[in-house]
Formats: sequence, C-alpha cells, structure tokens
Amino acid sequence: MGASAPCPSHHFTSSSLLTKRTIAFALYALIPLALLHYLLTLPPPLPPPPTTDTPTSPSPSHQANASAAASPEPSAARCDYSDGEWVRTAAGPQYKGSSCGETIKAGQNCEAHGRPDTGYIYWRWRPRGCALPPFDPAAFLRAVRGRHVAFVGDSLARNQCESLVCLLSSAFPAQLVRGAGGGDGDGDGDELRKFRRWAFPSHNATVSVFWSPFLVNGTERPKTPPAAGGLYHNRIYFDQPDERWAAEVPGLDVVVLSAGQWYLNPALFYDRGAVIGCHRCPATEPNRNEMGFFGVFRLAVRNALHEVIARVASAPSSPARHRLAVVTTFSPAHFEGEWDSPTSCARTEPYARGEREPLYMDEEMLRAGVEEAAAAGADTTARGAGLAVEALQVTRLAAMRPDGHPGLYTRAFPLAGGARERMPNDCVHWCLPGPIDTWNEVLLQVVKRWADSVDAGAASAAPLN
Repeated sequence: MGASAPCPSHHFTSSSLLTKRTIAFALYALIPLALLHYLLTLPPPLPPPPTTDTPTSPSPSHQANASAAASPEPSAARCDYSDGEWVRTAAGPQYKGSSCGETIKAGQNCEAHGRPDTGYIYWRWRPRGCALPPFDPAAFLRAVRGRHVAFVGDSLARNQCESLVCLLSSAFPAQLVRGAGGGDGDGDGDELRKFRRWAFPSHNATVSVFWSPFLVNGTERPKTPPAAGGLYHNRIYFDQPDERWAAEVPGLDVVVLSAGQWYLNPALFYDRGAVIGCHRCPATEPNRNEMGFFGVFRLAVRNALHEVIARVASAPSSPARHRLAVVTTFSPAHFEGEWDSPTSCARTEPYARGEREPLYMDEEMLRAGVEEAAAAGADTTARGAGLAVEALQVTRLAAMRPDGHPGLYTRAFPLAGGARERMPNDCVHWCLPGPIDTWNEVLLQVVKRWADSVDAGAASAAPLN
C-alpha cells in the first residue's frame, strides 16, 4: 500500500508494517465519510414516469382496464377496473327480461325461463381505489351521437351487444332495423339474428352485431359430429379477413372485438392455402403440427386489429373521422364437472376476492388480448390513422361470477318434469340482466373518454371567428 521502494524479500520490518496499518486504518475511516458526502450530494430522485395510454408491461396484472394506446388526451392515471370485488347491492338492474325480451337471446333470458333465484342480479363490481358509476344510457348515447357502434365476434360478443341494447333501450326507444327479432338465433332458419342492427333515433346512433367467432375468415364445424372418419374441426384462415364485418369498417366508429371460446374447439389452421397446424389434430392426419390455441388466438386478435387499422387508414374520411377499437378480453366459463351434470353450474354467489386462484388458461387469453391491443395502439399512433385502441379487461371480474350463467335455464322451466341424471348446462354465457351488464359500464367509461378527447381535439382545431 505504501510508496516505499519494492523489496526483494516478502518480509517487512515492524516499523514499515506499522506505517502500512496506519495508512489502511485512515483509508477505512475515510470510506464512510466519502459515502455520506455522496449521498448528501445526490440529485433529487426523478419523478415517476407519467401513466400513458400505452401499456408497457407484458403482464396484464399491471395494466389499467382501459389501456389505450392512441388517445390524444393528456397523460393521467386511470382506474384499473379489472381489480376489485363484487359487493351486494339493493338496487336492481335497469331492465328486466320481460321488458327487453325481444332483444335477449332466449337461452340467456333467465327470468323468462323460470330461474327461481334472483340473487345474481343484486351485485355490483367495486374496483379498488376508484369508482365505477352505474350505466347511464344518456351519457353513452351522447358519446356516440351520430356514430355507429359494432360488436364483432362470437356469442359472447352478441351477449354483450344485447346487454348494451337493453341498457340503452331502458331509457330511449330502439328500432331493430336489420336481422330477426326474438328466438334463440342458433337454428338454421334464424341466422339473421347473428347480424342485427338497432337504431336510436333520439341520438342518430346505431348499434350492430356481426357474427365472427374466429375474428378472421373461417368455416365452422358442423353442429353434429359427422360419420366415422369425417373431420369434426373448424377451419381457420389467418391470412384472410372475415369480410362479413371487415367490409363495413369504413362506416363504423366504435368496433368491439370479442372472441376466444371457439379457439378451444378442434381446428385446422391455414395460411396461404396450406395447413400450418391444428388443435386436437385429427387422427386421419397424423403428421400435423399440434399448436394448441394460445398462439393462434393471439394471431387472430392481431390480424383482426390490423384489418381495422388498414381499412380505417384507407377510408376516404380518415384521419378526420376518429375511430375506436376495443378488445373485450376473454370471458371464462365455470363448468364444475361434466357439462351435462345438473350441478355443473349451481353456485348462487360470486367468489370472494382471493377465494379462487386465476386459471392459467384465462390469464394467457387475457394476456393475448391486452398485449395485442397495446401493440395495435402503438401501430395506429405511428401511422397517424386516427384510431384509438383499448383493451376492455373483463376476464378477472368475470372469473369471479360463477353464479351469473343460465345454467340449466338455457331452456325454459327445465325442472318442470323433475330433475334428471343428465341435464345440459350453459356455464359460458351470461344471464340478461346479469354480470355482463358490468362489461358495458366499463365500456361506457372507455367510450366517454375517447369521445371527449375527440371532441376536445376538434374544438382546438376549429378556426377562430
């Protein structure tokens, strides 16, 4: 340590050793003083980065429910509507199955089908750290005045659409201008129910639903299994848009995409005319690549959003006409045992917070929707396409409502002839009125924020008189 000349021996005299120890102790004493000086002279810590509209974490647990990626509004903390609990309420729903029966799919009108318990309609979602107001029909219609709202996807998209129409028509008259009226909508003679449109003349607003269970082009497997050796698989073409809804994107203002359950079924996956893999691959084609469904579901959401972006960008009114795309995340099922067990869907209360661990499948489907919405939002920002993209995170709040499904009451008065050993249950869709009305309470907040930002931008761009 010292500055003395090097010595050829490795032995030191006592005086030199004392000198070296003295210097070492002095240095050790200076270290705490130097550290204290460093801490006292540090610059103040940087403020936390502002919350932006673009989710940056790959984990959906830290994303706000409204994770927009292309809104011009100032950065501000947003309510995470996905994190909370269900609490009892004395207030009933804003509509009844009897008052909105022509809109509701018969199998989800639990009141009309004789479900004896009504406790499932007396719960409200309470987010942590913020409030979720009850649905306000006037506020929603003001936000979409002169605009067209479309739900695109599977029967859960239709379930949410019918909930919205019932909520709106509880205060303002609705006119069915396309598609069938009542009925189940699953029979061969009632396909028009899968493509319906309502007008709200009071606000010149339109609400539509488009059946598209894969979001991209696909061929649905037959309703009944074919003879031995026949393929009982959906066929999904990821390089092809579903033109039944994609062709109408230039005329839509708010597009709500909702799918997922159909990707759990056996399927063959195609790209550019060739089979790229399958889920539950058929025995007749032993050399196919088993792909599961997480990756292909993510690809479907991505391609559907890209289709919206491309068609909005090429529309004659773009970017002057601002649009909103919403991805409603995966809505879980709650089968307990076999699907046709009478007790498969028998719970009558929500799960308490923390009572049930999130399922891996639900979380992965949720992650796909959130991350693809964020990526699409970043793409629209880069393009300047005049399109905001948000993820409507309903997966976790839906997972806590095993009591809200039709269960046995997908058919009218199923117990009139007594209970049987095997009775089909619907533990996938939601009773109307019921928990899915909450999806639209959150959607209202998303739409209001988007409409306010668009209106504020239009006002700031208006010429001064």
